[in-house]
Amino acid sequence: MTATFTRRGSWPIGRIWCNSSGLHFHCHVAARLDVPSAGKLATSELTQRERQCLAWTAQGKTVADIAVLVQIAPRTVVFHLENARRKLGAASIGQCVAEALRRGLLS
Repeated sequence: MTATFTRRGSWPIGRIWCNSSGLHFHCHVAARLDVPSAGKLATSELTQRERQCLAWTAQGKTVADIAVLVQIAPRTVVFHLENARRKLGAASIGQCVAEALRRGLLS
């Protein structure tokens, strides 16, 4: 059986259908295989320093305060907070702290 493609503008309709069906197939395969997403993160995937910086942030400490308490540079604190934010799939550090608290990652 051969597929015939008709053109609308410069894109063949068959190619658009194939691309969208490929995405649809990928989503179903990922769901069946239970591929972990950014939202599913084990506790061990956050480093000790990331959890420590998040815990101090949850207590209301500033980046400068955390840097003094942990004895690292302020830029390093920001680095750890941004890594934790990315790993937890949060849009901001505040949301990251809330998500870490919700998941029980902070003691």
